[in-house]
Amino acid sequence: MSGVRRTVTARRSWCAAFLVASLVIGACGVDGTGGATGDRRRTLVVAVAASLAAPVERVATRLEAERPGLEVQLNPAASSTLARQIAEGSPAGVFISAGPGPMAAIGDRAVDPRVVAADDLVLAVPAGNPGSVRTTADLSRPGLRVGWCAPGVPCGEYARTMVGQAGVAPSVDTEEPDAGSLLAKVRARELDVAVLYRAQVLAAAPDVEVVEPDPPSDVRVEYLIAALRGPDGSAPTDDAVAFVDRAGDDLSG
Repeated sequence: MSGVRRTVTARRSWCAAFLVASLVIGACGVDGTGGATGDRRRTLVVAVAASLAAPVERVATRLEAERPGLEVQLNPAASSTLARQIAEGSPAGVFISAGPGPMAAIGDRAVDPRVVAADDLVLAVPAGNPGSVRTTADLSRPGLRVGWCAPGVPCGEYARTMVGQAGVAPSVDTEEPDAGSLLAKVRARELDVAVLYRAQVLAAAPDVEVVEPDPPSDVRVEYLIAALRGPDGSAPTDDAVAFVDRAGDDLSG
């Protein structure tokens, strides 16, 4: 589908996504099994961990080209926030979470969750490394503007594990609600360093650079994906199943 993809942001209630999806379904129709009726327009909402939004955007574009009439809307946010929205009845058709905890939190709405990608953590710095960050110990250096994600958010919990293993007590200036907003502050040079996912930082080059953790970290992140049953317990749509399959091909390679 051509044009700019509409994105449901975490700052909006998931109810907005529900209204959009309801209007599309009401106007265009789907069959009783959740599959598309011919080439009629329909919407698939994908709740995705903010750190994986960029590659998932490419998956969405490919699937739209393969399935006429489909519009994929991404809802990027912290996995814990997305899990809460889904548990409260969000109409998302696919969930991609950072780590197993948020996926487990949505219970049987998730159908056959599987690992779709893996990543690790790095120190993310603005281009040119203005803070001269060299090691994980620099996170405690006075005057350095340091950020990580909030407690309870996967990127925050992973960061705390990595820094704790290094024996560092960081001086943190901000705790962001998700990895996307944290990366935005590094890109805008509002922070000198943040603990983020490697793939996310590499995708932001050349505005953001990687500094390897020192000492090396063994913290690994697995992303899980699942097609979702509807809030009423209905089976996942054909489009949701196709998205999971396409993501498995595109992200796990």
